[in-house]
Order: sequence, then C-alpha cells, then structure tokens
Amino acid sequence: MFQGLSTDQAPPISVPFRFFLTAPIFGILIGLLIFSNPADIIFNKFSPTTIGLIHLFTLGILTMIIFGALQQMLPVLAGAIIKKPILFANIIHTNLTIGTLCLSGGFIYSSQLLLIIGSATLAIAFSIFFFMLIKLLFKVKYLTPTVSAMKVFSIAGAITALLGLYLVGQHISGNINSLHYIFVNIHILFGLFGFSTIIIMGVAFQVIPMFYVAPDLPKSIQNKYPRVLLGMLILFALFSILKLDTYLIKIIFTILISVFAFYALKSLNNRRRPVFDVTLWYWKISLVSLIISMFLYINHPDNLILPILFALGFLYSLLQGMIYKIVPFLSWFHLNSKGYFQIPTLREFIKEDSIKIQLYIYMSSVFFFILSTILSSIFLYIGSGLFIVSNILLISNIIIAAKKYHEISLTDPMAIFK
Repeated sequence: MFQGLSTDQAPPISVPFRFFLTAPIFGILIGLLIFSNPADIIFNKFSPTTIGLIHLFTLGILTMIIFGALQQMLPVLAGAIIKKPILFANIIHTNLTIGTLCLSGGFIYSSQLLLIIGSATLAIAFSIFFFMLIKLLFKVKYLTPTVSAMKVFSIAGAITALLGLYLVGQHISGNINSLHYIFVNIHILFGLFGFSTIIIMGVAFQVIPMFYVAPDLPKSIQNKYPRVLLGMLILFALFSILKLDTYLIKIIFTILISVFAFYALKSLNNRRRPVFDVTLWYWKISLVSLIISMFLYINHPDNLILPILFALGFLYSLLQGMIYKIVPFLSWFHLNSKGYFQIPTLREFIKEDSIKIQLYIYMSSVFFFILSTILSSIFLYIGSGLFIVSNILLISNIIIAAKKYHEISLTDPMAIFK
C-alpha cells in the first residue's frame, strides 16, 4: 500500500492523525446519546434523535476516517499530491467537525439555526474535498484497481453529499414534498453502497495483498465491481423516482457485495505468511458481518439487527483495523525518514494486547446492541456503555502511538553516534 512512499510525497503525519483521533470522540458522543435516551426513541428510525445519531456516525466516524485516510493514500497510491496538505486538512477537518456537531444537534434539538450552520459547513468540507479529489484523480494516467475505485468513489461520494444537502435544505425550508422520502432512500443507499462500500473495496484490493501477504482478489472483482455498483446505484435511483420495482436491483447488490466479501475472506484465509495479526480479526469480523447484513437486507430489510451489523459490525470494525495498521506504519515511516535508527517496531507502537482488549470490548458492545433488539432494552444501555469504553480505548491507543512518535522526534537522530 505504501511502497515507494517518500517524505516528499507523504503529507505531514498530523494530517491523517487529526482525523483518526477525532472519530472515536464522535463514537463516545454516540454512546452517550444512546445511554441518555429511551430505547423506543433510539429504535425509531424516524425520530429526530435517531437521525442525529445516524449522522454522528456517518459524518463523525465514517467520513472522518475515510477523509483522513484518503489524504494519506492519494499521493501514495495515485501520485496525486495535495499542494498545501496542512491548510487543506485544517479546512476539511474544521468544517467537517463543526458541521457534524451542528447538523446532528439540529436534528436532535429541532434547531433550524444549527441545521443551517451544519449544512453550510458540511457543504464547504464536502465541496472542497470532492473537488480536489476529482481534479487530482481524473488526471492520473496509470490506473490501478484501487485508483479506479477511488475515482468511482469520488463520483458516488459527491452524489451522496449533494443528495444530503438537498434533503436538509428541504428540512430547513419545511418544503417536504412527495419525493422527499424517495430521495431519503436513494441518499441512504448511495451512502452505504457508494460512499462507504466502494472505497472499502478499493482499499481492500491494495491492503489485503500488501499488509497481509495474501493473494489478490479476482481481477473481475477489482476491475468491474466498483463501476458496476455505481451503475446499479444510478439505476436504483431512476427506478425509485419512476416508482418502479427495485427488488431485482437489490438482489444484484446483495450478490455483488457478498461475492466481494467472500473472496476477500478467502484471500485472508490463504495468506502466504500466516503470522498472527490481531488486525485480521477486525477484517474477518467485518467481512462476515457484511455477508450477514446483505442476507438481512434482501430478506428482512426492517430488522433492527441490519443497521447494527452493517454500521458497527462491518464498517466501523474494518475502519478500526485500518487505523491500527496505518498509525504504527506512519509513525515508523516518518521517524525512519528523519534518520532515526532506534525506532520501535510496527507492533511496538501499539501493543497487541491493548488492541485485543479494545476489540473484545467493542465486539461485546455490538453483541449487546443486537441482544437489545431481541430480548430487552436494558442490553442497549450495557452496549452503549461498552461502546463508550471501546472508543476511549481506541483513542488512547492512537495517542500512545502518537506520543511515542513525538517523544522520539524531539531527540537528536544522530545521538546514537555521539
């Protein structure tokens, strides 16, 4: 994933780190929001609190991590260099953070002012980010499957953002017409299968062989799936607007995404160097959750387990696994590039035992969230408490790695020879 990386290409380490450190803070807020509200409000997908909670996750966690990671990956994987990376990161991070808080708060507290501030700042963040992304990616001549997937993601992500801004504009004006809920469904599907799944596919094409010394996924999946998914999303939107039956399209989504997950799991299970790596658990849990989610999507779309498994079992699990790979590598890489010889190994920046504990607590929270939909709402609050703890541990683990990097970077790299 990071082969050929040089300090001239790579943005400063503070660029991705600020996004990775912010995401679990939103995770803590989500846990507190669940803990402080009745279960019937949380389980009602149309309640203002739940809509606010969903956007805390999709913007504060999902978008935050993806935007942070892409700023690191763009110059490395695509040779697309952002000229002023710190200024760019400051603008995106500030507006995304403020926008997420205000938009979610606007829904939760029914505040038109917060919705206006939130939509305005998010419009700034998304328009600048996707303008830069599309501008850089569509100049790239050598297209790997990952870069091609990133190009498709840039289109799907821009459409998702435009739909979101249109919907919140209707909400602010109170002009909610008959098409509103159709566009809500289109926005949701573009967010789930376009914004999130396509970029995760693209990253998987590169990460699985590089980080885990595993076989490549089939070329047909790498070369065709992201574009086919985008095409099916556009078709779904047209069918929905024309009020045509979309069930066949949903079946195709289910088959495509499940096949990707199956082959990704198969690749991970056939690694050429089967050394134990705790981050593999995040990937495998994520991919299994994705397959189960797709089964529920086509057979039981209203089952409350579906959003829990897709958002927390699939998306957040995988993103945490990515963070635990990227943070130690970047810490090591930047120190090595500065000429330091005595550097912790990748596994020493964050101890595996600390990662395991965080994983166990995180998966326990997901388990209790699922139980709350089947047995008793009391499990919802146990799950939210564990979810808060897991996010505290995640941010602590990232800080530990960042602290080790900072402490070493303050020393003289040539001190070993004196």
